[in-house]
Amino acid sequence: MGTLISVKNLNKIFATPGSALHVLKDISFDVPRGEMTALMGPSGVGKSTLMHILGTLDRPTSGNVYYEGRDVFELRDDALAGFRCRTIGFVFQFHHLLPEFNTIENVMMPALIAGINHKEAGEKAKKLLEGVGLSARLLHKPGELSGGEQQRVAVARALMPGPEIVLADEPTGNLDTQTGDELFSLLEELNGSGTTFIIVTHNESLASRCDRTLRMRDGRIIE
Repeated sequence: MGTLISVKNLNKIFATPGSALHVLKDISFDVPRGEMTALMGPSGVGKSTLMHILGTLDRPTSGNVYYEGRDVFELRDDALAGFRCRTIGFVFQFHHLLPEFNTIENVMMPALIAGINHKEAGEKAKKLLEGVGLSARLLHKPGELSGGEQQRVAVARALMPGPEIVLADEPTGNLDTQTGDELFSLLEELNGSGTTFIIVTHNESLASRCDRTLRMRDGRIIE
């Protein structure tokens, strides 16, 4: 299976006038390819900061993040953005769908931004939406969808570039228990097809369904 991500001695310090906030402290861990990993911990321990760095949306103060042995933060910003678009999918607690576009257009967006032609992007988006059970909702706008359906659209959008890993930050946190459970089952199915996941959650029941749980406390991984 092999190691997809290797994090070594990661630190993140936010400088403020007269002080410095040390958010991540010497974090090291590996993520095997194909694993579903839960990331847990109280609010404010640095989970979202860690996810932003893993997603290359922010750079660490020190330390390294290797994707298949390559230190991605050695890349310049433009090359790093290209790597991010090809390799990483994102799902957040709030779906961030564009309200003026319909379901299929929202899912097509990452492909169109990457320069894929409209027809090819549309065909792939349709197939992804069928895979998440939304074949009857292709032309509906976000306001016409339930919360669970909106998150399914967000999952399909995250999968549009064919990422090697999906980072999901509280993807069920804004859903009722049954809908959240159904969405998590969808993520499990996608993981079973080979997609690697790191999922931030406060839900112990959902975390127990992952291959492994990493717990954070005071900016460190404690298990």
